[in-house]
Amino acid sequence: MSEGGVDLSKIRGDWKFHIDYLQNAVDQTLKRQVRYWGELDNDAQVGADVEQQVNLWSELQANANDKGTIPTADGLLEKFISSCRGARPRCDAYLDKNDSLLAEEFTEACRQTRGLCDDLEMMTGQRPDDQ
Repeated sequence: MSEGGVDLSKIRGDWKFHIDYLQNAVDQTLKRQVRYWGELDNDAQVGADVEQQVNLWSELQANANDKGTIPTADGLLEKFISSCRGARPRCDAYLDKNDSLLAEEFTEACRQTRGLCDDLEMMTGQRPDDQ
């Protein structure tokens, strides 16, 4: 880790690269969530959380611009982020009740998706006008 804080002005030049990376990372972690949940699928509330996140992300992708970049100013990304963060207590409680390697893998995928939301939020504030 660097000793100084992140210089957000540096991101502006590589914004498209960073958002593409994040979009791919969210795609992959959501795929893992869905795959693991497909094997578990034994809690309706957690299942509804997974479904909502996947649907919101699919809608974001469907609304991507001609460069393939998801929208960040229409409120949909904020709904996705809120959905991921709002599912945290149910996912953690699910793991507490279901002590298995598969449940742990599922919960870890959920945590990784939530972690990426912090980066998506930061990138939203740094989006250049031409993106």
